[in-house]
Amino acid sequence: MSAAVRPAIELGPGAENNGFASMLAELVRQNLEAKPHKMRDFDAISCTIAIVAEDAEVALTLAFDHGRLVVHDGILNVPDVTIRASSDVIMAMSNIPLTRPFGLPLPDPRDPKAVAASREILTAMRSGAFRAYGMAVHLPTMMRLTRVMSVNG
Repeated sequence: MSAAVRPAIELGPGAENNGFASMLAELVRQNLEAKPHKMRDFDAISCTIAIVAEDAEVALTLAFDHGRLVVHDGILNVPDVTIRASSDVIMAMSNIPLTRPFGLPLPDPRDPKAVAASREILTAMRSGAFRAYGMAVHLPTMMRLTRVMSVNG
């Protein structure tokens, strides 16, 4: 990907001191640069998503605005979606290899990594260790985010 087409991803004030924020910004940047077809989903996202890694006691806000992402330290304003989980579960979300039946980002049942990551997330959901607020209302956005965040597909 040329420098002129690089995704517009930046850290908000103070976010450079939040290792989790820096890591997620770089993950999104690398995914988009390695797989330019994901830019279509990235360009379509317009919402704020707070992510709280409870075990690390760190929070960040992903502020998407149609092709631009600013990653903020902490929770900024009232996010559209809030995800609370351990850092391991949050990172497992980016490691799920996806298939695209019906255009949906679904874990590939033939891939052992996808099965293991999916099982970890489902177990966390059942136990209450993974909670997502506002996800049902923003389901199309969350599907796009899943495709953008996945290091696969």
